[in-house]
Amino acid sequence: MPTEEPVPPRLVATIGMHASASTWVFNVVRELLVATVGEHQVKALYADERAQVPESDGQYLLIKSHHGSQGLDDWLASSNARIFLSVRDPRDACISMSQRFRSPLGHTAQWIANDCNRLLRLEPLGHPLLRYEDRFFEDKMAANRVAQALDVHLAPAVIDGIFDRYSTEAVRTFAQTLEELPPERLTTVVTFQMDRVTQILGPHIGDTRSGKWRGLPIEAQTQLTRVFRPFLDRFGYPC
Repeated sequence: MPTEEPVPPRLVATIGMHASASTWVFNVVRELLVATVGEHQVKALYADERAQVPESDGQYLLIKSHHGSQGLDDWLASSNARIFLSVRDPRDACISMSQRFRSPLGHTAQWIANDCNRLLRLEPLGHPLLRYEDRFFEDKMAANRVAQALDVHLAPAVIDGIFDRYSTEAVRTFAQTLEELPPERLTTVVTFQMDRVTQILGPHIGDTRSGKWRGLPIEAQTQLTRVFRPFLDRFGYPC
């Protein structure tokens, strides 16, 4: 008897630290699903609480999430969701968010601390993990590895095309031209425009450097390292 082709999971979540290229992961997963089952069969959205997740109506459901909640994570686990995690040195993530969104470093540190607490809970469960410092968003093979983890089988040219659409420069250009999108695709997050489909914001990409936290005053370096020490130790970041 012929073997059945694997099919992608009906429920997928991309859970990432802010500024960890989590939107790259979300969009690559979204487009892989769309290329496999069709655009109208995929419902993609942002949610941190279970109540924010609508019924799928038989569609494939993709959730992008940051700090999340225990209720959402319990539901994802009980529903056998396929989950992808993305991480970054939280000290760099704080600086990136502060620079791009013009917010005090103390505020962004709290955002990132919430993300870290969740990722510390989820990491032991063995979900696929993408590390910003590995520059996966610049590696064509990373899109192939995500496809394999999704049980998606597409022509190499299709996967390469998806990768190209979410390269750093392509996203930077797209973020600068959001006003050209149809009005119904746009929403406002705080004071910034965002595309509802891709979740790409106006100030979406910074300079992408790693190790930028070392340019902070020693006192700030020490304070951030103290705040994030459990995460740094768990994920092997230098202290």
